Formats: sequence, C-alpha cells, structure tokens
Amino acid sequence: AKYTLETYLTEESNPDYAFLHHGSPVPVQMYQFLEMMQQTNDKSEMHELYPRLKLYYEFLAGRVNGSTTAKLRSGLTTTYDYFYSTSGMDDYPAQVAMMKCNLRDKASPVITTGQVIRFGKILSILAHKLGKQEDVREYENDIEGFIRALDTYSWDEESGYYSYVLHDENYDPVKKFTTVDGENLNKGIDGIYPIIAGACNENQKKKILAHLTDENEMHTPYGISAVDKSASYYMVNGYWNGNIWFPHQWFIWKSMLDMGRADIARDIAHLALNIWKREVENTYYTFEMVNTVTGCGGWFHNFGGLSSPLNLWLKAYYSPGTVNVGFDTYLDKVSFSDDFTKAQINFTYYGTSESISLLCVMKDNGEYTAELNGREIPFHCTDGLLEFTLSPKKGSADSLV
Repeated sequence: AKYTLETYLTEESNPDYAFLHHGSPVPVQMYQFLEMMQQTNDKSEMHELYPRLKLYYEFLAGRVNGSTTAKLRSGLTTTYDYFYSTSGMDDYPAQVAMMKCNLRDKASPVITTGQVIRFGKILSILAHKLGKQEDVREYENDIEGFIRALDTYSWDEESGYYSYVLHDENYDPVKKFTTVDGENLNKGIDGIYPIIAGACNENQKKKILAHLTDENEMHTPYGISAVDKSASYYMVNGYWNGNIWFPHQWFIWKSMLDMGRADIARDIAHLALNIWKREVENTYYTFEMVNTVTGCGGWFHNFGGLSSPLNLWLKAYYSPGTVNVGFDTYLDKVSFSDDFTKAQINFTYYGTSESISLLCVMKDNGEYTAELNGREIPFHCTDGLLEFTLSPKKGSADSLV
C-alpha cells in the first residue's frame, strides 16, 4: 500500500509536477494515507510523507507548479483544465449540460472545492501533531475562504443543494447553473459534497441529510443514488445517472461518523455489503455499480473499483480489532488484547460537531463495559460491534477503554 501511495506522490522539491495524475482528480491518495495512518500506532513513517502530501494539496488549492485550479475569482476551485470529469461521474447531469453548453472553462463544480477543504482539514490535523503551527494557520485561512465562497455563490437554499457556479470571460462569478426552467442541475452527489468536507452550517446539514434519507430523493433500497430521483433530469438507464456507486458513498459514510450518525453510516455500509454479496453470488461478476430500480449490478463485469470500499466496510463492521472514526478524529494509539475482549483507544478530536461516532469491533458474544476518561459511558452493541456516540471537545486527548 505504501509503495502504491508513493507512486502518486513526488518529492517536495520537484519543480515539474506536484503529483502523478490520471483520471478524475479526486485526491483518493490522501484518504489512502489517512486509512494507513489510522491503522498503525507508530506513525513516524507516515508522518514523513507530510511534505509530499502538502505539495499535492497546494496544487489543488491553486498555489504551486503552475496550477490553474484557483483561476476563478469567486474563490471556488475547478480542475476542468486537467480532465473532463472532476468527480468520475461521467454522465452526471450538471457536467453533461456544462459540456453541451461549452462552459468547461468557466464552470466550478462543488466537489473540487469540497475535496480541497477536506484535504486541508486532514493536513491541518497532521500539522498540529507535527508542531507546524504556521501551516495550521495557512490551512485554516484557506478553509475559511473556500467555505465563504461556497456559501456566497454555490449554496441554493430553495433546492437544499449546492450548485455549479458559472463565471464570465474574466472569471467573475455570474450565476448558479440551472435548467431552462430554473431547476438546480446539481441535485445529486456533487451537490452535497460540502457535508463530506465538514463545511456546512446546521441548516445546510439538515437539508442535505433530508435528501440522503428520503426514499423519493437520494435514498433507495439498494443505496444512495448518484442523482436525486425527484429531479427532472434523473434517468433510470444512465451510467452514473440512475445508478448507485460505492466509492463516493464511502466518503458519505465517513462524514456520517463525523456527525454522530452511526445509524445512517450503518445503513450505507450494510446495503452495499448485502447487495454486492447477492450480485456476486448470482453472477460471479464484480460490477461497476447497482441500478436504483432493479438493484442489479451493471456495466463492466470485472470492475475493481468497488472492492476497496467493500473491504473497508466489511472490516469496519465484522473484523475484530478494528476501530473506525470520521475524518476529524485522529487515532493516537489503539491496542487490543490477543483475544479481542479488551481494547484501549486514545484519540484526539479536531472537528466542531456536537457528537461523533466511533466503531469498535470486539470478539462476538462478549459482555462489555466502556469508560471514557475514567467515566462509564453507554454504547450500542451488536454481535461484537460496539457503536459509540461521543461528544469530545476540539483538541481534547481522550481515552476510551
């Protein structure tokens, strides 16, 4: 895994490129790094990668190696100069309409700004741990500016989604991107990405959570649809449009842990695991996605893109000795007894949510008690899975036993 990660990162002194890029520029390498770091107690080797990850971030933020991601005067970012798809969602309605209208140079999707915010927040946690306070201030200033830009130009209160933003020839923001009838063209996964970035206020969270859990909108019996089913441009026979893809659902799953919504996280993971199991057992194919209407897999029959989130979910809920948290929680040290009947989890929280969820998998059929900083606390336990709802303070170092 480390070899694969380092393949995509360059040395901080490299004047020619900031990272190896092919395909949609979603910085999945940052999340690979995060998962690897959270699963080891000796983090020194992972921390050594910080300067190389920072270079990657600064390119996406528009500061180094000739990056054009910050060319728009709205303060929003775009990666359309580098690839035709910013999210991997090829036939996503807002993107299709943008291409049809030849607006690629002047449009800003939501995911690029959302991802750079989350990238910066993760690096800010590392900078705290490494004592790089100047870097922390830089990330905080960036994040504040990006969130302000999303709130000012992208948030659509009427629809409860963030929208693509169009700019003029001088790259000044002009308007939100809508259909000819005025409907937000971004009613789907791209339109909810700031909740993954941790960039929403309470009103925005409430509206987005309503979309994610409404069976008439994004929630289906088989997972979260890439496009809101109530939208006029929703299709039942598209590629991303009208289908369920697991990779972006993993980001949503992590953000639910950040928000203390273990119930929604559990629903996302178990729907995916059960549908994938059914389809593979029926066909022995590992499809790209699942249809929102039939629940059947489709498109390329041996696509590997589903395997990573599936394995992470399987481990998170069924593998003893596993701890999972959201993006805003740093696992300082995790230790289990050899028989997985005892655990100690030391963590530091860096977010602002009133509550978070922590998942811990112990030996099945055990009777457990838990203490947080010496005080007994409640939890939900099913077949060895302990689900905690905690309310830590930002910057606090906590011990769960």
